[in-house]
Amino acid sequence: MAYTNNKFCWHGVISTDTEKAQGFYESVLDWTSMTVPMGDSEATMFCAKDGVPRAHLSAPEMDGIPSHWDNYLRVEDVDATTQAAVENGGAVVVPPMDIPVGRMSFVSSPSGAIVSLFRESDPSVEDAGEGHGSIHWTELMTTDVDADLAWVKATFGFDVEDMPMPQAGTYHILKSGDQMCAGLMPAPVEGMPSVWMSWVQVDDVDDVAGRVAAGGGQVHGEIMDMEGIGRMVPVCDPTGGSFGIITPAS
Repeated sequence: MAYTNNKFCWHGVISTDTEKAQGFYESVLDWTSMTVPMGDSEATMFCAKDGVPRAHLSAPEMDGIPSHWDNYLRVEDVDATTQAAVENGGAVVVPPMDIPVGRMSFVSSPSGAIVSLFRESDPSVEDAGEGHGSIHWTELMTTDVDADLAWVKATFGFDVEDMPMPQAGTYHILKSGDQMCAGLMPAPVEGMPSVWMSWVQVDDVDDVAGRVAAGGGQVHGEIMDMEGIGRMVPVCDPTGGSFGIITPAS
């Protein structure tokens, strides 16, 4: 069975100091790393406790690009969806290209949030499971809710379910049929750029937040309890790559 369409299927940790980032993610998230062949070169993969790869680690391809996470949304047709992204008000950052494991492109939303579109070449791959170290959720934090919401609906065919957030406006759940695929919300901090952010599931968010700080990363604000969602806090690694950690509500 292939990846589920319109769901985030892969992630990339892009770091200006890959050695420091590797040690951090291994100690903080209990990820293990392994080197695998990738065409004519090799790639470093992070695996969760279940041994399933969750993300790759690499340096930026050009000088001046800061540490960040890349998030890969599975689509049926990379070329057609890339074209739709432009027609609906977005832009192409990296045009469609073949890589050893499939075909991909990078596009941006009208507000500038970059996401990778991906279609696997191996139909036997499956969505990764849940649990400690898995990627629990990915959401678009945007400076232009109306423009980006219209864009994701038109480009990917998402249905939208609105959920009120106390003191933070409306949270938009992006759905494909009955399947919840991602979220969209106003950028929580004034002046921050639009970005897709992923949340990693952990068994004990308080413990992991302590590991983040001890490992040279930063914990942004207080740990929050969100009814029906879980206990969570945004963090970043020592090189500046931002992500979130969450212990989902039972």
